[in-house]
Amino acid sequence: MEKTTQDTYTNASSAFPSSDSTGKLIVAETSRLNAEAVSWCLSAYGSFRDVESVADLQELITTIKTQRPALVLVGDQLASRGIRDIVTELAVRMGETRIAVFADHLTDRQLDLIASNGVTGFLSRHETMRDLNEQLLRVAAGSPVLSGHLKHRLELHGREFRCLASRHLRKLTDRQWDALLRIAAGRRVSQVAQDLEITPKAVESHKYRIMKTIGATDRVDLCRWAIREGLIEA
Repeated sequence: MEKTTQDTYTNASSAFPSSDSTGKLIVAETSRLNAEAVSWCLSAYGSFRDVESVADLQELITTIKTQRPALVLVGDQLASRGIRDIVTELAVRMGETRIAVFADHLTDRQLDLIASNGVTGFLSRHETMRDLNEQLLRVAAGSPVLSGHLKHRLELHGREFRCLASRHLRKLTDRQWDALLRIAAGRRVSQVAQDLEITPKAVESHKYRIMKTIGATDRVDLCRWAIREGLIEA
């Protein structure tokens, strides 16, 4: 983000406002400083009639309800902390509002959830601010946009996004998912059973089904898979 912001600070004075600007853009980040910085940089291009920053989910939803923006750009940290609430609330309330997400740090499960809920753009913080501005204009116009930096994790079929790991993740139940994260993090079966308030036998059953679903041969293989898919840190 630092490189992108600096690039725009350096060139903002030479950015000429468009005479035919799009509607309102909201930048939603957990860090208000980041939200304001991105908003300020994008404002320099004049592509949107108004650019506003918000720093939490409730503020975002309230702003959407009262101002009906053309586009919302949601940061990955905000998305990762409340992605189900975001996609559910925005799907109900947004009307013609388009959604784009910074997706660099989202897990595959989060990417899969977002992709199935009408998000129009998956963007990367590795873009220059000029390229980000152009991508946001395309999203606001209703065109699906996938950053080249994310093509190893997502693909675009027509107008729909698909997470490349979804063929595995969609087969897991929520309880199996809870067990998977704990097992991959190194917790013993007895500990997982206590965490989830189920029997050790149920945990073993979940473990067997998880390994069969993802094609893992043992616990080490399961952990390697979880790290490769970005579900846990190495």
